[in-house]
Amino acid sequence: MIQFRDSFFNQKEEKILLLHIIGVLEAIIRKNLSLNEAEKFLFSPYIICKLKKKKCNNKIITILEEGCELEDIASLLPESLEKNIIALKEQTLKTIEEYPKFEDEFWL
Repeated sequence: MIQFRDSFFNQKEEKILLLHIIGVLEAIIRKNLSLNEAEKFLFSPYIICKLKKKKCNNKIITILEEGCELEDIASLLPESLEKNIIALKEQTLKTIEEYPKFEDEFWL
């Protein structure tokens, strides 16, 4: 997991987090990652609480909260799961567009 330095997220850290979300969603679609594993990586109230304390962008919090609902969708409406994952991925990609490009520096 990414180690974030201070009590506030900066834009680069948030963009990296969004990229992680896309990766987790893609891995779920391809069945390389279970929903239970995704919960341990990102989609859990525990993670959301930690990110809220660090003043993470509310759009990212919302995406993660919706990710927490994937397990319910899988059990109640399994035929809708992939559609919901794709919609969440699109929402994440749209949010990434709001961030500046970091082409002149490395992320580490």
